[in-house]
Amino acid sequence: MKNEKLQFKNKNFKIGSGIIIALDTSDLNNAKRLVKALLPRVKFFKIGLELINTGKAPELIKFIHGLGGKVFYDVKLNDIPNTVGGAVKVISKLEVAMISVHASMGRESLRVAVKNKEKSKIIGVTVLTSLKDKECRNIFGENSKNKVLNFADMLIAEKCYGIVCSANESKLLRRFKRFNNLIIITPGIRPVWAALNDQTRAVTPKEAIDAGADYLVIGRPITAPPRKIGSSRDALNLIIKEI
Repeated sequence: MKNEKLQFKNKNFKIGSGIIIALDTSDLNNAKRLVKALLPRVKFFKIGLELINTGKAPELIKFIHGLGGKVFYDVKLNDIPNTVGGAVKVISKLEVAMISVHASMGRESLRVAVKNKEKSKIIGVTVLTSLKDKECRNIFGENSKNKVLNFADMLIAEKCYGIVCSANESKLLRRFKRFNNLIIITPGIRPVWAALNDQTRAVTPKEAIDAGADYLVIGRPITAPPRKIGSSRDALNLIIKEI
């Protein structure tokens, strides 16, 4: 299936490039198997902290690039400006498409990240989709919607490429013109047949698209689908059909 546009509220979403497969595993061979099974139906893969901390991420990145895929390097940097700037400079040499940082690290660190990104794009993680509103208030002093709006304004001011937030907040962001050019990446995607696991603010793929998401990050429903669904490729095909 080619990257055809979908005729929903968000007409910019494309199946082939809009679905990001979360390779949340420490097993390099398993990650490679998933990439081979799912390309070229999807082209974007997220490498998370599990694999990054094995030291094998560069090998997987080279493998994905060799097959024509793209990488979202989900390292979630959160540190002082000098440390973040140095880390982004190193990561950018891997030629990944996107690098994640925590928006909560502040404007100066965001500014330095953007300055050192080379050809990569900086993505700001906001309120994790595993957090309930009460916990969000305990951490940030505000509910998730208000805090995401605040983070989004910071990310725009510091010329970041995109934001990671739940579909609940992406729907809110799309109401404001000032966020029109901010790319929205939505994790916590759960098809109607999938378990919620540790996600408390999960939505279906179609709900996320209708809420204005440009990219959907989907992990366990595809990488470890229920036995009744079949293989990872079967799960991906079912999600595409659901969309």
